[in-house]
Formats: sequence, C-alpha cells, structure tokens
Amino acid sequence: MTPLLLNAARAFAMVGFSDGRLAPAEAQRFAHLASQDPVLGHSGHADITDAWTQAAHEVHASQSFGTALIAIRTEISKDADKVVIMRVAQQAVVADGKLEAQENAAISALAEALGLDPKAY
Repeated sequence: MTPLLLNAARAFAMVGFSDGRLAPAEAQRFAHLASQDPVLGHSGHADITDAWTQAAHEVHASQSFGTALIAIRTEISKDADKVVIMRVAQQAVVADGKLEAQENAAISALAEALGLDPKAY
C-alpha cells in the first residue's frame, strides 16, 4: 500500500467519521472510489481494503481527527497528492447519503492541515 492510498483512506475515514460513525456504505464507497481513481486505481483490491481497515481503525481509536491530520500533513507534501487527498475527502462528504455540517468542518480542517485555502473546498 502506498502512502498516498493510506492517507486518502485516512482523509475519507476522517470526514466520514465526523458525524460520529462510519457507515458500511462509506467503506464501500471508498473502495469503489479508490479502484476507479486515475491515481489510486493502480492499487489492488487487497491494498485498498488494507488501507481502509487501517485508516478506520486509527480514526476509531483516536476518536478525533488529530492523528489522521498529523499523518496526512506529515506524509503528503506534493501538490498533486494534495489534490487527490482533497478530491477523496470531498467524496466522503456524500458517501453516506447525508450532508452534515461536521463533514464540511472536517474538509476545512483537512485543507488547512495541507496548507490549502479551506474556502476553496
């Protein structure tokens, strides 16, 4: 599993968990999104599943965004990778079929952690 795939899973899980839970539909949506993404799609099914499992565990274990944000900020520095992370995170906002204010706040926190303008997202 690549660092980009793992951090994309972290971003997706962080945004998905911002409403207090990760729905099974969110795991399915991430797997589908990652497999279809032009950058992440090169990863195999096993790597995508492993990335999601690790990211979901990290988010549940910490019960906050801090750990995920620190990892993402530390491991993602290329502008192209930041675009991928934000694209994946934005997909997480609607993955469970509900739009929540907390999810928008998570997107803003993620953008700030990556050194991006939150208003652009």
